[in-house]
Amino acid sequence: SEPEAAQKVDVSNVSIKMSKGSRKKLIVGVAVAIVVILAIVGIKTVVDANAQQRMASEYKSVFSEAASSMLSGAVAAETASGMIHDVWYNTIYEKSDSKTDEYTKRSGSRFNDDFNTSLSNYMSSNSYKTLKATIVDNQRDVQERMKELQNPPDEYKDAYEAIKELYDAYTEIVNCAVNPSGNLSSYTQSFNKADSTFSNKYDAVKLYL
Repeated sequence: SEPEAAQKVDVSNVSIKMSKGSRKKLIVGVAVAIVVILAIVGIKTVVDANAQQRMASEYKSVFSEAASSMLSGAVAAETASGMIHDVWYNTIYEKSDSKTDEYTKRSGSRFNDDFNTSLSNYMSSNSYKTLKATIVDNQRDVQERMKELQNPPDEYKDAYEAIKELYDAYTEIVNCAVNPSGNLSSYTQSFNKADSTFSNKYDAVKLYL
């Protein structure tokens, strides 16, 4: 006998009916899934926001400490540089001064013939050595804090540029205190410029504190 012809089933009019209970469960399941997804997204958003806020807060703290440390170091450098200038000047122009006489004069009341002798006297004194040690320690502290500030949050990018300029000015004034060079005129100009620049740059940084 011939094989039976394959029967075709018309499914165009076949409808799949879902019970009310099943449909309700499906809706509830989808709703729960949506709620869970939204909750996860919300939690992640809150966590990210908190992390960014914490990073910004920590950055601001280090920024403030760096600026304060530079100010402290600059004050010490000003004191040392001022004494270097006065000892230098008073020797050349033979000016008596109770603060510098012990460095500028020999026994009695005669001034040193060479200002380098006076500068050497001052820079080998305990007074200068203590100041220099303070300044050098301060430099290390400032350098460490500047390293921590290298990758600022977006809202602190301008602040970072400002404190970098302050650091450059700080370095100049510190150099005047620990590595004096040139003649009296050039040293005085360098110190005055460094002192003025630091003051201006610090005023700019204060806007971010």
